[in-house]
Amino acid sequence: MNARRTLKHLTASVLLGCLAAAAPAAAADWEGGRWLLGFDVVSSTIGANEDAADLLIEETAPGAGLQFGYLFTPNFQVRLFVAAAEHETSDPDVKIRVGGGTFDAVYLFRAGQKVRPYVFGGLGGFSVESQQADLLYEAEGPGMALGGGVHVMLGRKVSLHGALRYEAINWDKVTATYDGPGGSASVTVPVDEEGTAGKVLVGIVFWL
Repeated sequence: MNARRTLKHLTASVLLGCLAAAAPAAAADWEGGRWLLGFDVVSSTIGANEDAADLLIEETAPGAGLQFGYLFTPNFQVRLFVAAAEHETSDPDVKIRVGGGTFDAVYLFRAGQKVRPYVFGGLGGFSVESQQADLLYEAEGPGMALGGGVHVMLGRKVSLHGALRYEAINWDKVTATYDGPGGSASVTVPVDEEGTAGKVLVGIVFWL
Protein backbone atom coordinates (compact mmCIF):
# COMPACT_ATOMS: atom_id res chain seq x y z
CA MET A 1 0.00 0.00 0.00
CA ASN A 2 2.79 2.41 0.87
CA ALA A 3 4.46 1.72 -2.47
CA ARG A 4 1.18 2.36 -4.29
CA ARG A 5 0.62 5.58 -2.38
CA THR A 6 4.15 6.65 -3.14
CA LEU A 7 3.59 5.93 -6.84
CA LYS A 8 0.30 7.86 -6.82
CA HIS A 9 1.95 10.81 -5.10
CA LEU A 10 4.84 10.70 -7.55
CA THR A 11 2.46 10.55 -10.54
CA ALA A 12 0.41 13.44 -9.16
CA SER A 13 3.56 15.47 -8.58
CA VAL A 14 4.75 14.84 -12.14
CA LEU A 15 1.36 15.83 -13.60
CA LEU A 16 1.21 18.99 -11.49
CA GLY A 17 4.76 19.78 -12.54
CA CYS A 18 3.86 19.38 -16.22
CA LEU A 19 0.80 21.60 -15.82
CA ALA A 20 2.83 24.22 -14.01
CA ALA A 21 5.45 24.14 -16.77
CA ALA A 22 2.80 24.29 -19.50
CA ALA A 23 1.11 27.40 -18.08
CA PRO A 24 4.15 29.67 -18.42
CA ALA A 25 4.83 28.17 -21.86
CA ALA A 26 1.35 29.14 -23.02
CA ALA A 27 1.83 32.65 -21.71
CA ALA A 28 5.27 32.84 -23.29
CA ASP A 29 3.73 32.05 -26.68
CA TRP A 30 1.92 35.39 -26.45
CA GLU A 31 4.55 37.67 -24.96
CA GLY A 32 5.01 41.00 -26.72
CA GLY A 33 7.94 41.67 -29.01
CA ARG A 34 7.26 39.02 -31.66
CA TRP A 35 7.02 39.34 -35.44
CA LEU A 36 4.54 37.32 -37.46
CA LEU A 37 4.34 36.19 -41.07
CA GLY A 38 1.16 34.54 -42.31
CA PHE A 39 -0.18 32.99 -45.51
CA ASP A 40 -3.92 32.62 -46.15
CA VAL A 41 -6.19 31.00 -48.69
CA VAL A 42 -8.89 33.57 -49.49
CA SER A 43 -12.49 33.36 -50.63
CA SER A 44 -13.10 36.83 -52.10
CA THR A 45 -16.58 38.30 -52.58
CA ILE A 46 -17.30 41.61 -54.31
CA GLY A 47 -20.53 43.59 -54.24
CA ALA A 48 -23.25 43.01 -56.83
CA ASN A 49 -22.68 44.71 -60.20
CA GLU A 50 -26.17 45.25 -61.64
CA ASP A 51 -24.98 48.28 -63.63
CA ALA A 52 -22.63 46.13 -65.73
CA ALA A 53 -25.42 44.20 -67.43
CA ASP A 54 -23.28 43.57 -70.52
CA LEU A 55 -20.52 41.93 -68.45
CA LEU A 56 -21.60 39.73 -65.56
CA ILE A 57 -18.94 39.23 -62.90
CA GLU A 58 -18.67 36.19 -60.66
CA GLU A 59 -19.08 37.65 -57.19
CA THR A 60 -17.01 34.98 -55.41
CA ALA A 61 -13.52 33.82 -56.37
CA PRO A 62 -10.50 32.13 -54.76
CA GLY A 63 -7.39 34.13 -53.96
CA ALA A 64 -4.40 34.44 -51.68
CA GLY A 65 -3.48 36.66 -48.74
CA LEU A 66 -0.33 37.65 -46.89
CA GLN A 67 0.04 39.25 -43.48
CA PHE A 68 3.11 40.65 -41.79
CA GLY A 69 2.99 42.27 -38.39
CA TYR A 70 4.33 42.81 -34.90
CA LEU A 71 2.88 41.83 -31.51
CA PHE A 72 3.62 44.77 -29.20
CA THR A 73 1.89 43.36 -26.10
CA PRO A 74 0.05 40.07 -25.41
CA ASN A 75 -3.17 41.81 -26.51
CA PHE A 76 -2.15 44.34 -29.18
CA GLN A 77 -0.77 43.76 -32.66
CA VAL A 78 -0.24 45.87 -35.80
CA ARG A 79 -0.06 44.18 -39.19
CA LEU A 80 0.00 44.79 -42.92
CA PHE A 81 -2.50 42.61 -44.77
CA VAL A 82 -2.58 42.27 -48.58
CA ALA A 83 -4.73 40.00 -50.74
CA ALA A 84 -5.63 39.44 -54.38
CA ALA A 85 -8.15 37.38 -56.32
CA GLU A 86 -9.21 36.95 -59.94
CA HIS A 87 -12.93 36.91 -60.70
CA GLU A 88 -14.34 35.25 -63.81
CA THR A 89 -16.84 37.10 -66.03
CA SER A 90 -19.46 36.23 -68.64
CA ASP A 91 -16.77 36.95 -71.27
CA PRO A 92 -14.18 34.13 -71.18
CA ASP A 93 -11.51 36.57 -72.41
CA VAL A 94 -12.08 39.06 -69.58
CA LYS A 95 -11.17 38.57 -65.94
CA ILE A 96 -11.43 41.03 -63.07
CA ARG A 97 -8.44 41.22 -60.75
CA VAL A 98 -9.20 42.57 -57.29
CA GLY A 99 -6.44 43.51 -54.88
CA GLY A 100 -5.69 45.68 -51.92
CA GLY A 101 -4.01 46.07 -48.59
CA THR A 102 -4.60 47.62 -45.19
CA PHE A 103 -2.69 48.44 -42.05
CA ASP A 104 -4.69 46.80 -39.26
CA ALA A 105 -4.79 47.41 -35.54
CA VAL A 106 -5.62 44.08 -33.87
CA TYR A 107 -6.89 43.40 -30.34
CA LEU A 108 -6.51 39.80 -29.15
CA PHE A 109 -8.61 38.30 -26.37
CA ARG A 110 -7.74 35.53 -23.86
CA ALA A 111 -4.11 36.44 -23.17
CA GLY A 112 -1.90 33.46 -22.42
CA GLN A 113 -4.29 30.91 -23.97
CA LYS A 114 -3.74 28.64 -26.93
CA VAL A 115 -6.93 29.84 -28.67
CA ARG A 116 -6.96 33.61 -29.24
CA PRO A 117 -9.98 35.26 -30.90
CA TYR A 118 -9.45 38.82 -32.07
CA VAL A 119 -11.09 41.87 -33.65
CA PHE A 120 -9.46 44.40 -35.94
CA GLY A 121 -9.90 47.60 -37.92
CA GLY A 122 -7.70 48.98 -40.66
CA LEU A 123 -7.20 51.58 -43.40
CA GLY A 124 -5.61 51.12 -46.80
CA GLY A 125 -6.03 51.13 -50.55
CA PHE A 126 -7.74 48.91 -53.12
CA SER A 127 -7.70 48.37 -56.88
CA VAL A 128 -9.74 46.56 -59.53
CA GLU A 129 -8.43 46.01 -63.03
CA SER A 130 -9.42 44.16 -66.19
CA GLN A 131 -7.66 43.61 -69.51
CA GLN A 132 -9.81 43.69 -72.65
CA ALA A 133 -7.76 43.24 -75.81
CA ASP A 134 -5.37 46.23 -75.93
CA LEU A 135 -7.21 48.15 -73.20
CA LEU A 136 -6.44 47.96 -69.49
CA TYR A 137 -9.08 49.41 -67.15
CA GLU A 138 -8.18 50.12 -63.51
CA ALA A 139 -10.13 51.64 -60.63
CA GLU A 140 -8.40 52.70 -57.43
CA GLY A 141 -9.39 54.17 -54.11
CA PRO A 142 -8.95 54.21 -50.34
CA GLY A 143 -10.94 52.05 -48.01
CA MET A 144 -11.37 50.57 -44.57
CA ALA A 145 -11.61 47.03 -43.25
CA LEU A 146 -13.30 45.57 -40.17
CA GLY A 147 -13.63 42.03 -38.92
CA GLY A 148 -12.50 39.33 -36.58
CA GLY A 149 -10.65 36.06 -36.48
CA VAL A 150 -8.90 33.48 -34.36
CA HIS A 151 -5.41 32.04 -33.85
CA VAL A 152 -4.97 28.47 -32.61
CA MET A 153 -1.40 27.88 -31.45
CA LEU A 154 0.21 24.62 -32.55
CA GLY A 155 3.42 25.42 -30.67
CA ARG A 156 5.50 28.45 -29.82
CA LYS A 157 6.09 29.40 -33.44
CA VAL A 158 3.08 28.28 -35.50
CA SER A 159 -0.64 28.96 -35.36
CA LEU A 160 -3.64 28.11 -37.50
CA HIS A 161 -5.51 31.25 -38.55
CA GLY A 162 -9.05 31.98 -39.67
CA ALA A 163 -10.78 35.32 -40.19
CA LEU A 164 -13.69 37.23 -41.73
CA ARG A 165 -13.13 40.66 -43.33
CA TYR A 166 -15.58 43.34 -44.47
CA GLU A 167 -14.13 46.07 -46.70
CA ALA A 168 -15.75 49.41 -47.60
CA ILE A 169 -14.09 51.18 -50.54
CA ASN A 170 -14.36 54.68 -52.03
CA TRP A 171 -13.30 54.50 -55.67
CA ASP A 172 -11.83 57.90 -56.54
CA LYS A 173 -10.26 57.42 -59.98
CA VAL A 174 -10.51 55.23 -63.05
CA THR A 175 -7.68 54.83 -65.57
CA ALA A 176 -7.96 53.46 -69.10
CA THR A 177 -4.68 52.56 -70.80
CA TYR A 178 -4.32 51.61 -74.46
CA ASP A 179 -1.17 49.75 -75.48
CA GLY A 180 -1.28 48.33 -78.98
CA PRO A 181 -0.52 48.98 -82.62
CA GLY A 182 0.14 52.65 -83.19
CA GLY A 183 1.45 53.40 -79.71
CA SER A 184 0.05 53.79 -76.22
CA ALA A 185 -2.07 56.30 -74.34
CA SER A 186 -3.59 56.63 -70.88
CA VAL A 187 -6.54 58.62 -69.55
CA THR A 188 -7.44 59.03 -65.88
CA VAL A 189 -10.87 60.26 -64.78
CA PRO A 190 -11.82 61.18 -61.20
CA VAL A 191 -14.89 59.40 -59.86
CA ASP A 192 -16.77 59.15 -56.60
CA GLU A 193 -18.20 55.67 -56.26
CA GLU A 194 -18.63 53.34 -53.31
CA GLY A 195 -18.01 49.61 -53.23
CA THR A 196 -17.88 46.72 -50.80
CA ALA A 197 -16.01 43.46 -50.58
CA GLY A 198 -15.71 40.57 -48.16
CA LYS A 199 -13.18 37.84 -47.51
CA VAL A 200 -13.05 34.53 -45.68
CA LEU A 201 -9.49 33.53 -44.73
CA VAL A 202 -7.94 30.25 -43.64
CA GLY A 203 -4.20 29.89 -43.27
CA ILE A 204 -1.08 29.48 -41.18
CA VAL A 205 0.98 32.02 -39.24
CA PHE A 206 4.63 31.81 -38.23
CA TRP A 207 5.68 33.68 -35.08
CA LEU A 208 9.29 34.80 -35.38
